[in-house]
Amino acid sequence: MGDSESLRRKIDDLSPMGVRFVARMVNSLSDPPQAQGSASQPTWITAEPDWIEYFGLLVSAHHGLAVDALKETGFENAFRDACEAVGWSVDPPASATRRFVDMNVQASDGRGGGLSLKSTAAQRLSKSTVHISKLTEAAWIQDVRSARDRRTRTLGLFEEYCAAVDAIVMLRAFRDDPQPIPHRYQMVEIPSAIFKSPQSLPQSDFEADGPTLDCPFQGDPVAARVSLDRSDAKVTIKRIKLSACAIHQEWNLGDRRLSR
Repeated sequence: MGDSESLRRKIDDLSPMGVRFVARMVNSLSDPPQAQGSASQPTWITAEPDWIEYFGLLVSAHHGLAVDALKETGFENAFRDACEAVGWSVDPPASATRRFVDMNVQASDGRGGGLSLKSTAAQRLSKSTVHISKLTEAAWIQDVRSARDRRTRTLGLFEEYCAAVDAIVMLRAFRDDPQPIPHRYQMVEIPSAIFKSPQSLPQSDFEADGPTLDCPFQGDPVAARVSLDRSDAKVTIKRIKLSACAIHQEWNLGDRRLSR
């Protein structure tokens, strides 16, 4: 028995409310968001078209039930599901991972690595830069007083981070204020190599209690800015230029979000 016939028989066994639920989900899946690749060359994710299609279907399924953007745990689960659907190697759910790493992924071509997965649905997202409100917590920021110690602790943190994380994959949900449902998703990959550049910064750049550090990368003198947020004891990354990142894919929901 094929999948279609098996599905029909299972639907026949559902209650009227169950059929209504399935119908709503099928309506959502039958009109998935339009995927629009923006990279000149396929990335390790877009090289697998089935991954892109499957993730788009997961976005459709999410918005068949929810009005808010796919983010946080929902994004991590969707990312894992898409990887498993195309047979990529992924950490099992709830497995112990290295510090900073949310998921270890290996694509069919061997690419991938330790990933930090992040998402945002903040209002008025920039079309040219990316913001990470919390790269990681760092309680020592509130305790360190000298520029020398601050530099030592910062460089040690980023050395550990870059050793564990190959890249940050962020799902960005663009929406119109005050509309909670996004009209577009963008999946961006930020190379962790950007954060190796503070190693070359002089001690004088660490004089302030909460310094902001410029990160040169691939010829750009300020590809991103690292901020040590003393008030919240966290590391924030500001104004990461999209030109330093890889845009894996964009999904446009259009006016379908208004049809609920």
